[in-house]
Amino acid sequence: MIQNNLHTMHTNRGGQQEKYIALIPSYKPTSQLVELVDSLIKRNIDVVVVNDGSPNSFNHIFSQISQKSTLLHNAINLGKGAALKHGINYILTHHSDTKAIITLDCDGQHTIDDVLKIKDQFHTKQNIDLIIGVREFNNNIPIRSKIGNKATRSIFKIMFGKTIQDTQSGLRAFNIEFAKSILSIPYNGYEFEMQMLILACNKDMTIMQVPIHTIYINNNASSHFNPIFDSLSIYFVLFRHIGNSLLTAAIDYIVFVLAFSLGFGLLTCMISGRIIAGSFNFIVGKTLVFKTKSNLKFEIISYSILTIILMLISMQGIKFISHYSGISEIVIKPICELMIFAISFLVQRFFIFISKAQILDMNTQNQIGGGINEKYLKATNWEKYYNNRKKDKGFKISNLTRKISTKIILNLLKNQKHINQICEFGGGDSCFYLAFRKKYKDAKYIVFDNSNNGIDLFNAKYKNKNPYKQYAQLKNILKSKFQDEQFDLVFSVGLIEHFNKEGTKMMITKHFEALKSGGIVLITYPTPTLLYRFTRFILERLGAWEFFDERALLFNEVHNTCKDFGELIDRKLNIAIILTQEIVVYKKY
Repeated sequence: MIQNNLHTMHTNRGGQQEKYIALIPSYKPTSQLVELVDSLIKRNIDVVVVNDGSPNSFNHIFSQISQKSTLLHNAINLGKGAALKHGINYILTHHSDTKAIITLDCDGQHTIDDVLKIKDQFHTKQNIDLIIGVREFNNNIPIRSKIGNKATRSIFKIMFGKTIQDTQSGLRAFNIEFAKSILSIPYNGYEFEMQMLILACNKDMTIMQVPIHTIYINNNASSHFNPIFDSLSIYFVLFRHIGNSLLTAAIDYIVFVLAFSLGFGLLTCMISGRIIAGSFNFIVGKTLVFKTKSNLKFEIISYSILTIILMLISMQGIKFISHYSGISEIVIKPICELMIFAISFLVQRFFIFISKAQILDMNTQNQIGGGINEKYLKATNWEKYYNNRKKDKGFKISNLTRKISTKIILNLLKNQKHINQICEFGGGDSCFYLAFRKKYKDAKYIVFDNSNNGIDLFNAKYKNKNPYKQYAQLKNILKSKFQDEQFDLVFSVGLIEHFNKEGTKMMITKHFEALKSGGIVLITYPTPTLLYRFTRFILERLGAWEFFDERALLFNEVHNTCKDFGELIDRKLNIAIILTQEIVVYKKY
């Protein structure tokens, strides 16, 4: 029997109604659960409790709860993950209008104030997929909890490239779309919550971490977490890569031994093993371990380069050790492979199979273009940037890269014959104007930018070189309407990457809004090749990087918006400028 008492809805800033539901999995609860439910309801938060097969001796507690909230039952104890999935499925099927689901433990670890803090963050911030309540692990924390969380946090960072401060926190909030995706997680125990974090990273979600109080009652004696078996199940989820690596190593070694026994040289044996084992490792790594949706061409090229480099290192190590020790290459090979295994994994995780999940902190975020950018990032100061450009004298490397970009862009447009009205978004101090003016002599050319210094710089520079008196205009593109201004070509260079996902989508949409039917949109943006990331890393360490909010974008993020408005007619990777740019060209439907 399901007792349904959901009733409360809340008003958002647009006047629409929003619903927040607290989901509490419960096994052998104390009377504190009744108090928790009462407190949540008093704060206008609806509650769903899942009795995960508790003995009949606890029925008196659940009977009180059923009179105030929705109570679901598992016939037997299936585990915390199963209880959460039961509750999530119920909410999705009966209350799909829910703004967010807030999960919390039933043992009194989470305060009402912290629940409200999580709820308020979801209510006020945009584009958040998952919020995690982060506990402070001070000297009053039980040693098993402190060590366990620190260990899993470190392992998670190594395995998935993201820092989750509290991987075992039960206080979380997530939107409906994310709730749908985690229903398919096969795990039913505590490892479900770990897999939830992994899924968020693999799906490039926006994860926010909010500090909460740390409460352990009677040294956390009421917890049903088994420090041995439950920890093993969690680490099994984390160490899936090890199985892939062991199988890859076995395949590589078998092929190597077979080729070596047939009399082939060391190089041939190494190449044979790497091709067969490497193909297996790449497919499994992409689809089962890292589960990325990045550019396949980029990943294949990067992985192949890594494989060749590590193969050559391994081969030289085998030759060196074998030569000076007299030990057979067959014996030396696994020793060398073990030494470079860690290098291989770390490069794959941080440079090839990249998680693009955004990790946000409540106290260190910026809002740019209406959306939240990554932790510790701040908006590029464009007024300062353009002011510095006024002072630029002599040759700069950027002058060369702009010429390269200009040549490529115009070449991509060479077959477009009917371009009479051109609009450049974000083109303050445009370096493309003269080249476009030379190619399209009679075209109207307008620049829109929201930087005063950029606009002034453009108009001053081209005042005597613009016979049509069409200067740059100050305009907030995201807030502008383009019904009365329609162009044959709308393009931007290095613009859309300075927003969060929603802001980028909005900016791309504005390109098409300003375009005539059948017109052309051309967009360039940085893409995270190994060369881009390495160059940016060096520049950041030297203090020479000034575009703090720049996000290197993958093609799919851009294409998924563009394809709704136009047909992709060309695409090119501009690797010649080192900070690699991808250029896409679309024709509006």
